[in-house]
Order: sequence, then C-alpha cells, then structure tokens
Amino acid sequence: MARGPVGSNGSEDGLAKAIEIVMTPVVFAAAGFGLDRWWGTGPWLALSFGMTAFMMKLVVEWYRYTERMAVHEQQMAASRPSERRSIDRDTGLSEPTSLPTGVSLDADADAGSRSFRGMAETPQPVDSQTGHTATARPHS
Repeated sequence: MARGPVGSNGSEDGLAKAIEIVMTPVVFAAAGFGLDRWWGTGPWLALSFGMTAFMMKLVVEWYRYTERMAVHEQQMAASRPSERRSIDRDTGLSEPTSLPTGVSLDADADAGSRSFRGMAETPQPVDSQTGHTATARPHS
C-alpha cells in the first residue's frame, strides 16, 4: 500500500483523492467529447466515458478503503495484549473464600431481604406461644 511522504497529513491525501475522483471522469468525458465531435455521434461517447470512469473510480476507492481498513484492523488486533475478556484474566489477587458480611445468595436466608425478583418480602407476624407464623382468620 502506497503511503505519502513522511510528515504528510490526511488532509493532503484527502484533497489528492478528491481531485483524482473528480478529474478522472472529466478527462474521460473530454476524450469522449472529442471523439463525438470527430465522428458526429452527439454526446453519447462523452456521457458513457465520463460515467464509466466515475463508476470505476468509485469501485477502485472502495477496494482501497477496504484494504486499508483490513490492515488497520490487523494492526489493532496485533497490539491488543490478549483476546480474553477481562473477567477471565488472572488479576493476581486472591479469590475470596466467602461473601462479604451481610450478603447472601439465598433469597430466603433473611426475612427482611429483597428477593431475586426485586420485590420486598414482608415479614410475617409470629405467634409467641407456638413459634409459628400467625395467619389472619376471617371474622365470623
């Protein structure tokens, strides 16, 4: 892949590309116009040469762009330290053997804790004599 001189910036390259994309079809259309005048065929050769040159410049620029992006992606992939996710990387820290104080994975471990569905559980009143949960009885 051709690169500009050392120290050139993207705007110079962009301007050169823009001029190339515009001037190539203009030159081909002018050649078609000259052939049209010589053969007396009207504007058909000028239009077909100009349009063909424009379409070919778009195709060429597309392939140049995809090639540059493929090289850029390869360079970025090569500069990455690893393809593993950060959760899979060894951090060098010791793994905790237990959960922090007050944290439980069991939804029923604490009657006042929130359940996994995000709804707060309300504590039920306990009968002091039997130790069972008191249930409301309808009045007769």
